[in-house]
This record gives sequence, C-alpha cells and structure tokens, in this order.
Amino acid sequence: MNEKALKWIMGWITLWIIISIIIPVAFHLSLGFLGIMALAIIFWLSMLIDCLQRSEDNFPLPGQYEKLIWSLILIFLNAIGAILYFSLVLLNTNGKKTETPEKMA
Repeated sequence: MNEKALKWIMGWITLWIIISIIIPVAFHLSLGFLGIMALAIIFWLSMLIDCLQRSEDNFPLPGQYEKLIWSLILIFLNAIGAILYFSLVLLNTNGKKTETPEKMA
C-alpha cells in the first residue's frame, strides 16, 4: 500500500472514532450538565420566591431594605446568591419567629 492510501485510511478511522465514541460521550455529559443546571434553576427560584414572600421582620438582621438587598443579591448572583441566601437567611431563621418590639412589650 502506498503512503497516500494509508493516510486516507487513517483519516477515515480517526473520523469514525470521533463520531462513534467522542460525540456520544459528549452528548451524555451535556445531558448531565443540563440536569444539574435544571436543579440549580429550581433551587434559585425557590430561594427567590421565599425571599419575596418573607416579611421584612423575618430576616436575621431586620431592616428597612433587607428584603430588597437579598432580592437583588438573588437576581444578580443567581446560584451563588441562592446558596448565600440559603446558608445565611433560611438556615438562620427557619423555625424561629422573630418578635417585633410591640409583641415583646
């Protein structure tokens, strides 16, 4: 066999390897990443809904703009903001009811 034919055969074998092995593996990996992204979006939306439904008195540091600040953090930082909100707000206030000064007196 001459060199030109050998290069041609090796080119087709390489193409076959790419099509039959690498592309299906990449497809399955992308489906896994899509699943992870879907879970992250659901988690982010649930944290955003919790933030918007929570009264301003139920944040760890009750303040006038606490709800607005956390809403902006969730909107602009997406998944990172959702993790921050979950760890700093939801875990610190879940099950605890903060009392207003009127109720304490």
